[in-house]
Amino acid sequence: MKKVIFLIFILLLLSMPSIGLAGGLSIGLGYPYVSIKYDFPVMAIEGRFVTESGVKAYSGRGYWNYYSSDQLKGFTGLEGGYINFDTLETKGTGYEGAVFLGGEYFMNKWLSVLLDLAPTYMSLKHDADSSVSVQGFDLVVNIALYVHFGGNTEGDKKNE
Repeated sequence: MKKVIFLIFILLLLSMPSIGLAGGLSIGLGYPYVSIKYDFPVMAIEGRFVTESGVKAYSGRGYWNYYSSDQLKGFTGLEGGYINFDTLETKGTGYEGAVFLGGEYFMNKWLSVLLDLAPTYMSLKHDADSSVSVQGFDLVVNIALYVHFGGNTEGDKKNE
């Protein structure tokens, strides 16, 4: 069900020409995730799908762009998501939440590299035995390549 909702969200964003032409739409390819992001002048929203070795996570992010120059953007924000795992010995679900801080470097008007650090809280429960659970904090480093569609993101000003 969550895959269908995420796919519908992506298709709606891509099917609206006004959003793409407004300048904030981008697709991110990170390890191990894909995302769709929309940048407003000072804020941004993003949906992410993560998959690796039987683990799938669906998350949403809200960004606040506190610094912006011709080719660099500094940001902070919040992330929340749902996790589903099905590995050889365990199967279950959980959630995650994070606060992150990072930057995005624009190589040109349509390509950028994003890097952020996120202390992330995760809580996971085994489906077969609800008394088996794991929770705690972990430091997550995200790095990704973003392809931008449309006009005026902050990094575009110098490169147009």
